[in-house]
Amino acid sequence: MAEMDTLKMHKMAKMLSEVIHLDETDIFILLSLLANSKITNNELARIMDYKDGNSVAYHIRTMQKEGVIDKFTITPNWKRMGLPTEFIILAEAENEEQLLEIEKLHVKMVDEYMSEQGDMALIPMISGCVLLGNVYHCFGDKTMAVIEGRATSDQDAAVYSKNYLVKRYPNVKVSLLINKYKTIGDFFIDKHTIEKLKEFFQLNEAGSPACTIEDLHDLPLEG
Repeated sequence: MAEMDTLKMHKMAKMLSEVIHLDETDIFILLSLLANSKITNNELARIMDYKDGNSVAYHIRTMQKEGVIDKFTITPNWKRMGLPTEFIILAEAENEEQLLEIEKLHVKMVDEYMSEQGDMALIPMISGCVLLGNVYHCFGDKTMAVIEGRATSDQDAAVYSKNYLVKRYPNVKVSLLINKYKTIGDFFIDKHTIEKLKEFFQLNEAGSPACTIEDLHDLPLEG
């Protein structure tokens, strides 16, 4: 972790410690692990001016015991795995009665799928598959389901949205969104994407470029 990043992380930890129920040290360790889960206790100890990694390990064990750290996981490179399309589907119903029926049907279908297939929702498509990541049931200004997932192609995501979902939930209205890029992901600003977009919009130069949404869509943003 670069010195400047460390200073900013300490600043963020201090700000959060003033409004949530964790002290600055625990928050700094959590943020560091969120930024790079491969960082070792000894590396964190050097950053934090501790004698060794035992103190860091103590903080981590305490947070696990108290349920602050729920689990450790990884972040796959989905594109290299062959699931390059990241999609979001907004699913709405025309009224509350239809929504309740859709919700009841969804619970029944997921329960059957889980007993027969397993704990992950993998839906085969003609040319590939769709793997669901999150399904949110949202209440607020609108009541809807939000489905996030990965697909082997934009076409497979479209077939899942427009054909698969609509056939199984006849009264559902779906809107498919294909994610092009993230400026913020998993709580951290994507510096590479921001730099590319600054170049695209020529933010450091006088005048405004004549650009279109199509130009932005075609912009290569891979790291």
